[in-house]
Amino acid sequence: MDPKQKMIFGVVAGLCGAVIIALAAWLFNQIGAMNEAHEARDSAESQIRSYYDETPYPSKANCDIRKKDEATSTEVADAARKLLELNLEFPKDETPSQFVTRVANTIHDLDARKNAKRVEIFDGAAKNKKAAAAAAEPEMDYAFGRYVQKGELPKDTDVPRLAYQFAVIEHVCDILLDAGALTITQVTREMFDDAKNAEAEETNKRNARRSSRRSAKDEKKTETTGVQLPDELAKDGVTAEAFSVSFRANYATIAKVMNALAEDKLFVVVTDLSFRNPMDLRMRVAEIVKRRESAVAAAARRNRSKKDEEQAAEPEKDVALFETAKPAERLISDPENAMPMEVSLKFEVYSVPPAETPAEEAAPAEAAAETAE
Repeated sequence: MDPKQKMIFGVVAGLCGAVIIALAAWLFNQIGAMNEAHEARDSAESQIRSYYDETPYPSKANCDIRKKDEATSTEVADAARKLLELNLEFPKDETPSQFVTRVANTIHDLDARKNAKRVEIFDGAAKNKKAAAAAAEPEMDYAFGRYVQKGELPKDTDVPRLAYQFAVIEHVCDILLDAGALTITQVTREMFDDAKNAEAEETNKRNARRSSRRSAKDEKKTETTGVQLPDELAKDGVTAEAFSVSFRANYATIAKVMNALAEDKLFVVVTDLSFRNPMDLRMRVAEIVKRRESAVAAAARRNRSKKDEEQAAEPEKDVALFETAKPAERLISDPENAMPMEVSLKFEVYSVPPAETPAEEAAPAEAAAETAE
Protein backbone atom coordinates (compact mmCIF):
# COMPACT_ATOMS: atom_id res chain seq x y z
CA MET A 1 0.00 0.00 0.00
CA ASP A 2 1.56 3.19 -1.16
CA PRO A 3 1.71 6.27 1.04
CA LYS A 4 -1.14 8.00 -0.82
CA GLN A 5 -3.49 5.11 -0.12
CA LYS A 6 -2.44 5.06 3.51
CA MET A 7 -3.20 8.75 3.80
CA ILE A 8 -6.63 8.28 2.22
CA PHE A 9 -7.36 5.33 4.48
CA GLY A 10 -6.41 7.32 7.55
CA VAL A 11 -8.62 10.23 6.54
CA VAL A 12 -11.58 7.92 5.86
CA ALA A 13 -10.99 6.08 9.13
CA GLY A 14 -10.95 9.39 11.02
CA LEU A 15 -14.12 10.52 9.35
CA CYS A 16 -15.82 7.22 10.12
CA GLY A 17 -14.69 7.43 13.74
CA ALA A 18 -16.05 10.98 14.02
CA VAL A 19 -19.36 9.89 12.49
CA ILE A 20 -19.55 6.94 14.85
CA ILE A 21 -18.83 9.16 17.87
CA ALA A 22 -21.46 11.68 16.69
CA LEU A 23 -24.00 8.91 16.14
CA ALA A 24 -23.25 7.51 19.60
CA ALA A 25 -23.72 10.94 21.18
CA TRP A 26 -27.00 11.48 19.26
CA LEU A 27 -28.18 8.01 20.25
CA PHE A 28 -27.43 8.79 23.88
CA ASN A 29 -29.39 12.02 23.67
CA GLN A 30 -32.31 10.29 21.96
CA ILE A 31 -32.38 7.62 24.65
CA GLY A 32 -32.66 10.40 27.28
CA ALA A 33 -35.41 12.14 25.30
CA MET A 34 -37.20 8.81 24.90
CA ASN A 35 -37.09 8.27 28.67
CA GLU A 36 -38.46 11.78 29.26
CA ALA A 37 -41.22 11.13 26.72
CA HIS A 38 -42.07 7.87 28.49
CA GLU A 39 -42.22 9.70 31.81
CA ALA A 40 -44.46 12.45 30.34
CA ARG A 41 -46.68 9.81 28.77
CA ASP A 42 -46.98 7.91 32.05
CA SER A 43 -47.70 11.16 33.93
CA ALA A 44 -50.40 12.17 31.44
CA GLU A 45 -51.87 8.70 31.62
CA SER A 46 -52.02 8.78 35.41
CA GLN A 47 -53.55 12.28 35.31
CA ILE A 48 -56.18 11.19 32.81
CA ARG A 49 -56.94 8.11 34.90
CA SER A 50 -57.31 10.34 37.97
CA TYR A 51 -59.79 12.50 36.04
CA TYR A 52 -61.84 9.45 35.18
CA ASP A 53 -61.68 8.27 38.79
CA GLU A 54 -63.08 11.63 40.08
CA THR A 55 -66.86 11.99 40.61
CA PRO A 56 -68.14 14.08 37.68
CA TYR A 57 -69.77 17.50 38.36
CA PRO A 58 -72.52 18.17 37.83
CA SER A 59 -73.41 14.61 38.58
CA LYS A 60 -76.90 13.20 38.32
CA ALA A 61 -77.39 13.81 42.03
CA ASN A 62 -76.29 17.43 41.59
CA CYS A 63 -78.69 17.87 38.69
CA ASP A 64 -81.56 16.40 40.71
CA ILE A 65 -80.87 18.76 43.62
CA ARG A 66 -80.68 21.74 41.26
CA LYS A 67 -84.00 20.79 39.66
CA LYS A 68 -85.63 20.49 43.10
CA ASP A 69 -84.27 23.90 44.10
CA GLU A 70 -85.61 25.40 40.88
CA ALA A 71 -89.04 23.87 41.47
CA THR A 72 -89.08 25.16 45.07
CA SER A 73 -88.03 28.64 43.94
CA THR A 74 -90.75 28.69 41.29
CA GLU A 75 -93.33 27.55 43.84
CA VAL A 76 -92.32 30.29 46.30
CA ALA A 77 -92.36 32.92 43.54
CA ASP A 78 -95.83 31.82 42.41
CA ALA A 79 -97.11 31.93 45.99
CA ALA A 80 -95.68 35.44 46.42
CA ARG A 81 -97.28 36.55 43.17
CA LYS A 82 -100.63 35.21 44.34
CA LEU A 83 -100.28 37.34 47.48
CA LEU A 84 -99.66 40.37 45.30
CA GLU A 85 -102.66 39.50 43.14
CA LEU A 86 -105.04 39.79 46.11
CA ASN A 87 -106.59 43.17 45.68
CA LEU A 88 -109.48 45.31 46.84
CA GLU A 89 -112.89 45.29 45.24
CA PHE A 90 -114.08 48.62 43.92
CA PRO A 91 -116.19 49.73 40.94
CA LYS A 92 -114.42 49.39 37.62
CA ASP A 93 -114.94 51.40 34.43
CA GLU A 94 -116.40 54.43 36.22
CA THR A 95 -116.79 57.74 34.48
CA PRO A 96 -115.11 60.75 36.12
CA SER A 97 -118.44 62.09 37.40
CA GLN A 98 -119.44 58.69 38.82
CA PHE A 99 -116.08 58.41 40.54
CA VAL A 100 -116.33 61.87 42.12
CA THR A 101 -119.87 61.18 43.34
CA ARG A 102 -118.89 57.87 44.91
CA VAL A 103 -115.82 59.39 46.58
CA ALA A 104 -117.86 62.26 48.05
CA ASN A 105 -120.46 59.85 49.47
CA THR A 106 -117.82 57.54 50.92
CA ILE A 107 -115.94 60.45 52.52
CA HIS A 108 -119.17 61.65 54.09
CA ASP A 109 -119.75 58.15 55.53
CA LEU A 110 -116.20 57.95 56.88
CA ASP A 111 -116.49 61.35 58.56
CA ALA A 112 -119.88 60.45 60.03
CA ARG A 113 -118.45 57.25 61.44
CA LYS A 114 -115.36 59.04 62.80
CA ASN A 115 -117.39 61.82 64.44
CA ALA A 116 -119.86 59.32 65.91
CA LYS A 117 -116.93 57.58 67.56
CA ARG A 118 -115.61 60.86 68.98
CA VAL A 119 -119.05 61.95 70.21
CA GLU A 120 -119.47 58.58 71.95
CA ILE A 121 -116.09 58.89 73.68
CA PHE A 122 -116.49 62.51 74.73
CA ASP A 123 -120.10 62.04 75.81
CA GLY A 124 -119.25 58.97 77.86
CA ALA A 125 -116.32 60.71 79.49
CA ALA A 126 -117.75 64.17 80.13
CA LYS A 127 -121.49 63.51 80.21
CA ASN A 128 -121.81 66.82 78.46
CA LYS A 129 -123.85 67.05 75.28
CA LYS A 130 -122.33 70.38 74.38
CA ALA A 131 -118.79 69.01 74.69
CA ALA A 132 -119.81 65.93 72.76
CA ALA A 133 -121.20 68.02 69.92
CA ALA A 134 -118.00 70.09 69.89
CA ALA A 135 -116.02 66.87 69.55
CA ALA A 136 -117.26 66.43 66.00
CA GLU A 137 -114.62 67.54 63.51
CA PRO A 138 -115.13 69.13 60.09
CA GLU A 139 -115.04 66.89 57.06
CA MET A 140 -111.67 65.83 55.66
CA ASP A 141 -110.84 65.47 51.99
CA TYR A 142 -108.75 62.28 52.41
CA ALA A 143 -106.30 63.57 49.75
CA PHE A 144 -109.13 64.02 47.22
CA GLY A 145 -110.06 67.62 48.00
CA ARG A 146 -109.62 68.88 44.46
CA TYR A 147 -112.48 66.60 43.37
CA VAL A 148 -114.89 66.59 46.33
CA GLN A 149 -114.34 70.20 47.47
CA LYS A 150 -113.19 72.13 44.40
CA GLY A 151 -115.50 70.30 42.01
CA GLU A 152 -112.84 69.27 39.50
CA LEU A 153 -113.22 66.16 37.36
CA PRO A 154 -110.29 63.79 36.84
CA LYS A 155 -109.10 62.67 33.43
CA ASP A 156 -110.58 59.47 32.08
CA THR A 157 -107.13 57.87 32.00
CA ASP A 158 -106.51 58.76 35.67
CA VAL A 159 -109.75 57.32 37.05
CA PRO A 160 -108.62 53.64 37.38
CA ARG A 161 -105.55 54.53 39.43
CA LEU A 162 -107.45 57.13 41.47
CA ALA A 163 -110.13 54.55 42.23
CA TYR A 164 -107.47 52.10 43.42
CA GLN A 165 -105.82 54.74 45.62
CA PHE A 166 -109.13 55.70 47.19
CA ALA A 167 -109.99 52.04 47.78
CA VAL A 168 -106.75 51.60 49.71
CA ILE A 169 -107.36 54.77 51.74
CA GLU A 170 -110.91 53.73 52.57
CA HIS A 171 -109.75 50.25 53.55
CA VAL A 172 -106.99 51.53 55.86
CA CYS A 173 -109.30 54.12 57.45
CA ASP A 174 -111.81 51.35 58.19
CA ILE A 175 -109.02 49.38 59.87
CA LEU A 176 -108.11 52.41 62.01
CA LEU A 177 -111.70 53.08 63.07
CA ASP A 178 -112.36 49.39 63.76
CA ALA A 179 -109.24 49.28 65.97
CA GLY A 180 -110.47 52.25 68.02
CA ALA A 181 -108.69 55.30 66.60
CA LEU A 182 -110.11 58.50 68.10
CA THR A 183 -109.73 60.56 64.96
CA ILE A 184 -108.00 60.65 61.58
CA THR A 185 -106.31 63.99 61.01
CA GLN A 186 -104.55 63.67 57.66
CA VAL A 187 -104.22 61.31 54.70
CA THR A 188 -101.73 61.63 51.83
CA ARG A 189 -101.22 59.74 48.61
CA GLU A 190 -99.02 60.09 45.56
CA MET A 191 -100.49 63.07 43.71
CA PHE A 192 -99.75 61.81 40.22
CA ASP A 193 -102.81 63.66 38.89
CA ASP A 194 -101.37 67.09 39.68
CA ALA A 195 -99.93 69.38 37.01
CA LYS A 196 -97.83 67.16 34.77
CA ASN A 197 -95.41 69.87 33.72
CA ALA A 198 -94.51 70.86 37.27
CA GLU A 199 -94.14 67.23 38.22
CA ALA A 200 -91.90 66.50 35.24
CA GLU A 201 -89.75 69.53 35.99
CA GLU A 202 -89.32 68.53 39.63
CA THR A 203 -88.56 64.96 38.61
CA ASN A 204 -85.87 66.13 36.20
CA LYS A 205 -84.28 68.24 38.93
CA ARG A 206 -84.32 65.34 41.36
CA ASN A 207 -82.84 62.98 38.79
CA ALA A 208 -80.11 65.48 37.97
CA ARG A 209 -79.16 65.71 41.64
CA ARG A 210 -79.24 61.96 42.08
CA SER A 211 -77.12 61.27 39.00
CA SER A 212 -74.16 62.98 40.64
CA ARG A 213 -74.40 60.68 43.67
CA ARG A 214 -75.33 57.31 42.24
CA SER A 215 -75.65 55.51 38.95
CA ALA A 216 -78.93 54.70 37.27
CA LYS A 217 -78.57 51.05 38.25
CA ASP A 218 -78.75 51.81 41.96
CA GLU A 219 -82.46 52.58 41.85
CA LYS A 220 -85.45 51.72 39.70
CA LYS A 221 -88.69 53.64 39.40
CA THR A 222 -91.73 52.59 37.51
CA GLU A 223 -93.37 54.91 35.07
CA THR A 224 -96.57 55.09 37.10
CA THR A 225 -95.39 55.30 40.71
CA GLY A 226 -92.78 57.13 42.72
CA VAL A 227 -91.89 54.08 44.84
CA GLN A 228 -88.44 52.64 44.24
CA LEU A 229 -88.67 49.08 42.94
CA PRO A 230 -85.94 46.50 42.28
CA ASP A 231 -85.42 45.51 38.67
CA GLU A 232 -86.79 42.01 39.30
CA LEU A 233 -90.13 43.33 40.58
CA ALA A 234 -90.42 45.95 37.85
CA LYS A 235 -89.87 43.29 35.15
CA ASP A 236 -92.68 41.19 36.64
CA GLY A 237 -95.12 44.10 36.38
CA VAL A 238 -95.25 44.85 40.11
CA THR A 239 -96.50 48.33 41.02
CA ALA A 240 -96.52 50.12 44.36
CA GLU A 241 -98.42 53.05 45.82
CA ALA A 242 -97.18 55.13 48.76
CA PHE A 243 -99.54 56.51 51.41
CA SER A 244 -99.42 58.11 54.83
CA VAL A 245 -102.08 58.61 57.47
CA SER A 246 -102.02 60.60 60.71
CA PHE A 247 -104.41 59.77 63.53
CA ARG A 248 -104.89 59.94 67.29
CA ALA A 249 -105.01 56.71 69.26
CA ASN A 250 -103.70 54.99 72.36
CA TYR A 251 -101.04 52.30 72.40
CA ALA A 252 -103.49 49.40 72.30
CA THR A 253 -105.06 50.79 69.13
CA ILE A 254 -101.65 51.20 67.48
CA ALA A 255 -100.84 47.56 68.22
CA LYS A 256 -104.20 46.43 66.79
CA VAL A 257 -103.63 48.46 63.62
CA MET A 258 -100.16 46.99 63.05
CA ASN A 259 -101.43 43.45 63.58
CA ALA A 260 -104.36 44.06 61.25
CA LEU A 261 -102.07 45.37 58.50
CA ALA A 262 -99.78 42.37 58.92
CA GLU A 263 -102.72 39.97 58.48
CA ASP A 264 -104.50 42.00 55.80
CA LYS A 265 -105.13 40.66 52.31
CA LEU A 266 -103.28 43.62 50.82
CA PHE A 267 -99.50 43.38 50.53
CA VAL A 268 -98.75 46.29 52.87
CA VAL A 269 -95.21 47.34 53.77
CA VAL A 270 -94.98 49.79 56.67
CA THR A 271 -92.04 52.10 55.96
CA ASP A 272 -92.33 54.39 59.00
CA LEU A 273 -94.29 54.55 62.24
CA SER A 274 -93.86 57.46 64.63
CA PHE A 275 -95.93 58.73 67.52
CA ARG A 276 -95.64 61.37 70.20
CA ASN A 277 -97.55 62.57 73.21
CA PRO A 278 -99.30 65.87 72.35
CA MET A 279 -98.86 67.20 75.91
CA ASP A 280 -95.52 67.99 77.54
CA LEU A 281 -94.75 65.36 80.19
CA ARG A 282 -93.68 67.85 82.85
CA MET A 283 -96.86 69.90 82.40
CA ARG A 284 -98.95 66.74 82.58
CA VAL A 285 -97.18 65.59 85.76
CA ALA A 286 -97.63 68.98 87.40
CA GLU A 287 -101.31 69.06 86.44
CA ILE A 288 -101.99 65.53 87.72
CA VAL A 289 -100.12 66.15 91.00
CA LYS A 290 -101.97 69.41 91.58
CA ARG A 291 -105.33 67.78 90.85
CA ARG A 292 -104.49 64.85 93.12
CA GLU A 293 -103.36 67.09 95.98
CA SER A 294 -106.63 69.02 95.77
CA ALA A 295 -108.63 65.78 95.78
CA VAL A 296 -106.70 64.37 98.75
CA ALA A 297 -107.09 67.65 100.70
CA ALA A 298 -110.83 67.74 100.00
CA ALA A 299 -111.21 64.10 101.08
CA ALA A 300 -109.28 64.80 104.29
CA ARG A 301 -111.55 67.75 105.14
CA ARG A 302 -114.63 65.61 104.60
CA ASN A 303 -113.25 62.86 106.81
CA ARG A 304 -112.36 65.25 109.60
CA SER A 305 -115.86 66.76 109.63
CA LYS A 306 -117.38 63.30 110.07
CA LYS A 307 -115.14 62.18 112.92
CA ASP A 308 -116.43 62.35 116.44
CA GLU A 309 -114.37 63.28 119.51
CA GLU A 310 -113.27 59.70 120.20
CA GLN A 311 -112.04 59.15 116.66
CA ALA A 312 -110.45 62.57 116.53
CA ALA A 313 -108.10 61.49 119.32
CA GLU A 314 -106.71 58.75 117.12
CA PRO A 315 -103.70 59.78 115.02
CA GLU A 316 -104.36 60.16 111.33
CA LYS A 317 -102.70 57.59 109.14
CA ASP A 318 -100.41 58.98 106.43
CA VAL A 319 -101.56 58.00 102.97
CA ALA A 320 -99.38 58.26 99.89
CA LEU A 321 -100.51 60.81 97.34
CA PHE A 322 -101.47 58.24 94.68
CA GLU A 323 -102.17 55.27 96.91
CA THR A 324 -105.95 55.43 96.51
CA ALA A 325 -105.94 57.00 93.04
CA LYS A 326 -107.73 55.35 90.16
CA PRO A 327 -105.64 54.07 87.20
CA ALA A 328 -106.68 57.01 85.03
CA GLU A 329 -105.47 59.44 87.75
CA ARG A 330 -101.99 57.98 88.11
CA LEU A 331 -98.82 59.38 86.63
CA ILE A 332 -98.10 56.08 84.90
CA SER A 333 -101.36 54.47 83.91
CA ASP A 334 -102.22 51.34 81.97
CA PRO A 335 -102.46 51.51 78.14
CA GLU A 336 -106.27 51.69 78.22
CA ASN A 337 -106.24 54.85 80.34
CA ALA A 338 -103.09 56.40 78.85
CA MET A 339 -103.33 59.68 77.04
CA PRO A 340 -103.87 59.31 73.25
CA MET A 341 -100.84 59.89 71.06
CA GLU A 342 -100.38 61.59 67.72
CA VAL A 343 -99.49 58.79 65.30
CA SER A 344 -98.02 59.05 61.81
CA LEU A 345 -98.05 55.91 59.68
CA LYS A 346 -96.36 55.65 56.28
CA PHE A 347 -96.87 52.55 54.18
CA GLU A 348 -96.65 51.18 50.66
CA VAL A 349 -99.09 48.82 48.96
CA TYR A 350 -97.67 46.43 46.35
CA SER A 351 -99.80 44.77 43.71
CA VAL A 352 -99.55 42.99 40.40
CA PRO A 353 -102.14 42.36 37.69
CA PRO A 354 -103.76 38.94 38.06
CA ALA A 355 -102.33 36.23 35.84
CA GLU A 356 -104.40 35.28 32.81
CA THR A 357 -106.38 32.08 33.24
CA PRO A 358 -106.25 29.37 30.56
CA ALA A 359 -109.83 30.28 29.57
CA GLU A 360 -108.83 33.90 29.03
CA GLU A 361 -105.83 32.83 26.96
CA ALA A 362 -107.95 30.51 24.84
CA ALA A 363 -110.66 33.07 24.19
CA PRO A 364 -108.69 35.09 21.56
CA ALA A 365 -107.80 31.86 19.72
CA GLU A 366 -111.44 30.75 19.65
CA ALA A 367 -112.55 34.16 18.40
CA ALA A 368 -109.96 34.03 15.63
CA ALA A 369 -111.12 30.53 14.63
CA GLU A 370 -114.75 31.68 14.47
CA THR A 371 -113.75 34.67 12.34
CA ALA A 372 -111.82 32.41 9.95
CA GLU A 373 -114.85 30.13 9.56
